[in-house]
Amino acid sequence: MAAATELRGSAPQTTTGQAGQLPPAPQSVQSAVVQLVDPRETLLPMLEGLSRALGYRRAAVALYDPARAALRGTVGLNVPDALAESIEIPLDEAENPMVMALREGVPLRVDDTRLAHLREDAMSLLLEMEFTSFAVVPLPSESAQFGLASFQGRDVPSVGVVILSKNETITDADLERLMPFAAQAGSALVRASDVERLRDSSEQHAMQKEWLFWMVNSVSDPVILTDANNDIILQNVRAESLFKANPDDSPGKSRAIWMNNFLFTAALSTSVLGQNTAGRATTDLTLVDPIEGTELLFEMRILPATNYFNGARGTVAVLTNITDLRHATEQVTQNVHLLQSAEDEIRQERDRLNLVLRSVPNPIILLDMSNEPILMNHEALRLFQASPIDTNRSRRAQVCVTNEAKFTSFISQLRLDPAQGMSSELVLTDPDSREQLTMSVTSTEVRDDVGAVVATVSVMQDVSRLRELERRRMEQILFDSEKLAATGRLAASIAHEINNPLEAIKNALYLLTNKTHSDDPNAKFLQIATKETDRVSRILRQMLGFYRPPKMEPTDINRLIEESEGLIEKHLRQNRIKLENDLDARLPAVIASADQIKQVLLNLMMNAQQAMPSGGTISVSTRVSHGADPEFLMSDSVHIQIRDTGNGIAEEHLPHIFEPFFSTKDEKGTGLGLWVSQGIVQAHGGSIKLRSRQGRGTTFSVALPIGGPAEHGER
Repeated sequence: MAAATELRGSAPQTTTGQAGQLPPAPQSVQSAVVQLVDPRETLLPMLEGLSRALGYRRAAVALYDPARAALRGTVGLNVPDALAESIEIPLDEAENPMVMALREGVPLRVDDTRLAHLREDAMSLLLEMEFTSFAVVPLPSESAQFGLASFQGRDVPSVGVVILSKNETITDADLERLMPFAAQAGSALVRASDVERLRDSSEQHAMQKEWLFWMVNSVSDPVILTDANNDIILQNVRAESLFKANPDDSPGKSRAIWMNNFLFTAALSTSVLGQNTAGRATTDLTLVDPIEGTELLFEMRILPATNYFNGARGTVAVLTNITDLRHATEQVTQNVHLLQSAEDEIRQERDRLNLVLRSVPNPIILLDMSNEPILMNHEALRLFQASPIDTNRSRRAQVCVTNEAKFTSFISQLRLDPAQGMSSELVLTDPDSREQLTMSVTSTEVRDDVGAVVATVSVMQDVSRLRELERRRMEQILFDSEKLAATGRLAASIAHEINNPLEAIKNALYLLTNKTHSDDPNAKFLQIATKETDRVSRILRQMLGFYRPPKMEPTDINRLIEESEGLIEKHLRQNRIKLENDLDARLPAVIASADQIKQVLLNLMMNAQQAMPSGGTISVSTRVSHGADPEFLMSDSVHIQIRDTGNGIAEEHLPHIFEPFFSTKDEKGTGLGLWVSQGIVQAHGGSIKLRSRQGRGTTFSVALPIGGPAEHGER
């Protein structure tokens, strides 16, 4: 490969300094100074010659300025420079003698300045320079290259005019003698201008070459010009660092540069053969960093070039370093593969999560902070979202919308009231069966890495069936307890009634035994009777011990009422019965057995429900009485009132309501509920009363002393 030459031509070889800096400009350009034409060097000798030869004392030269379309003063003889340079006469003053001489190319004589067709300011200026009379001689132009412009469609044949004045009168003969001098001066001006233009052109070429040097070397990419044989003709500084070897280079660097030239030539030859119709080609090129020894990747763009001065053909190659870009692309590709793998894992994890959610029978909902659903399992979708076949006005769609509104309001309330906690109950409607569902909702906040809440996951559990089972269990317990209590009471009553005559028998046997001698043949029968009566007495004592009083402790009556209602609430809703409470929040605790009082409340509420087969309302109220109550004649007591809107009780049945085994429910009732309830209330030292009218409903009133039964207070 031929040795590379520098882009600067004759400029001395330089190397790059610090990173990002270019070598200094050539010295020839730095020292170049543009020399402009100085009219004084050409015109002053002429004016001085005219003054000596023809006796003109004062003179001024005004040259044509095409840019301003005017004659402008340039130099003067025996005239102050400031006055000479202030002359400016526009060419549109057609009757001005100086304009006429310039445009016509003939000299003119003005015998009296005051009578000439001059503007006032021009006349004053000439008189100030003492031009009372003068001659105007044009300076003809003999070179078309001078490029004088035309004025109003007519060429201007002169480069300017000379204004001359002397003490004597100027004659026509004087004008004729002036013409050779004017022609000589005009030619001198044109020649000087041609020389200056040539000098300007050379200097401009040098400056353009220097700007080209700075332009090409300011590019960080290597730029290379090769000839038809793919030998490097010109290259910028960046290309020199890759392809130009120096004698003092190390063997490794020289080897790397040789390898770069070989690889570049091979790639260039291949690219030239594969150029497209537009003459451009792009290919990848791998080079070696001569300093680091690392691999460099370039994108090489080539464009054919032609030197129109000698017809030589070559190629311009621009190399763009894509090493970092290629490495970044490879890294991005690896990251994409890793991302795809992560997406596959996430998809599998999501599928497993969806499988788990579908297998959970309880509704699960994930909401964002705007209460918009992010994820719902199948059961949650069934409750809150209508199926595609449902219309907006269908009953099922309306139920789903209502459920969603209830749940959204419920979650918002949980978030606004931290004291309420994140667990509570919510009543929804089953969209398919229209059944009322009591859902136990547990909500948990989902937080990000910095602890901010980003979502809320809620898990619901239908407790309606559990409540129904609990209610039935309580009914069975009540039924069993009623029978057990009745059996205990009956046994205690029988034992008490038998015990009295038994004591009389025992006393009589005792007296007979004391009066009968042991030798009496009837004595052994008395002993047998005494022994058996003792055994009967022990049996009766055991029967009396079977019925023991319950444990008494402070009890919240309002809480017992709410718990009892919770057990039968769903059962009441199914029977179209509404509960209304008016509970006194200031109600004091009562010394009582909570289980037995709850049994009384459930008995009375279930009786009220059974008295309203077509639906109605059960009203429960509580109050405290500290004075003598007119209804119960009891002070410091808590009153409970349970009122229904049923059919009421027939008047003939009212006296027998609290009797055992009396029932108005035919075979459905045991007749023990109210009797046991009355016994419990009385065991607590309280009282229970009944008011009922057929068609107006029934009201049960219970009064319990705050301090409990009297014997409990004494203990």
